[in-house]
Amino acid sequence: MTASGCVLVIGGSGGIGSAICRKLAADGFDVALSYRANKAAADEVAAGIRHLGRRVDIRAVDITDPAAVKAFVDETASTFGPLSAVVYAGGPVVHMRLIAELTPDDWSRTIDVDVKGCFHLVWAALPHFKAARSGSIVAVITAAVDQVPPRDIMSASPKAAIEMLMRGLAKEEGRNGIRANCVGPGWIDAGLGRQVMQNELSGEHLERIRRAVPLRRFGAADDIAGAVAFLLSPAAAYITGQTLKVDGGLSL
Repeated sequence: MTASGCVLVIGGSGGIGSAICRKLAADGFDVALSYRANKAAADEVAAGIRHLGRRVDIRAVDITDPAAVKAFVDETASTFGPLSAVVYAGGPVVHMRLIAELTPDDWSRTIDVDVKGCFHLVWAALPHFKAARSGSIVAVITAAVDQVPPRDIMSASPKAAIEMLMRGLAKEEGRNGIRANCVGPGWIDAGLGRQVMQNELSGEHLERIRRAVPLRRFGAADDIAGAVAFLLSPAAAYITGQTLKVDGGLSL
């Protein structure tokens, strides 16, 4: 199935975001992607997209700055033509900590980056989609929004807010041809998930988690990229307001 148009990906240089960008380029989209600080990683992703014959732009964007996000969206639409979709695959680094160990600053920082950052993308993209009476938004959240693992509240809480934002968009903007969905990763051996698995969990703990997954393996970045690509494809044209969990069945 061949796609067309441009997709803008917030967090496109990360472990999961980069896989999403490559998959979308392989499916026929031009890609504009943001990164926070790792320009080398963004350059590598861009090189791979160009190798696939697609146009690409990279930009360092502070997603806590609504003006910066809007400028990225507007300039992408001006350069590449009308946006087909936007993907939110961003968020701050979080650590496995008990709620009692958190401070107000920890909480505020996570909400400011993740929840506000996603809203800034929605706010910037909606005028383009409404003018075209078409568009799709996918947010990468977490499968933990419904069943919070201990010490993972800093991941689950902001993603739960983002999930509700997507559901609200689906209900309000469907009349304008706009769809909004989420992908909920489980334990993914890539990006921030890999950092947590390598640095904060013991081998014994990881083995217990793996055995609790019905498919008996951790996920890969490409598993998430495939789900995002599906939700942006014509095959998902009648799907909106949903969260597709990609967790190997762990949440069952």
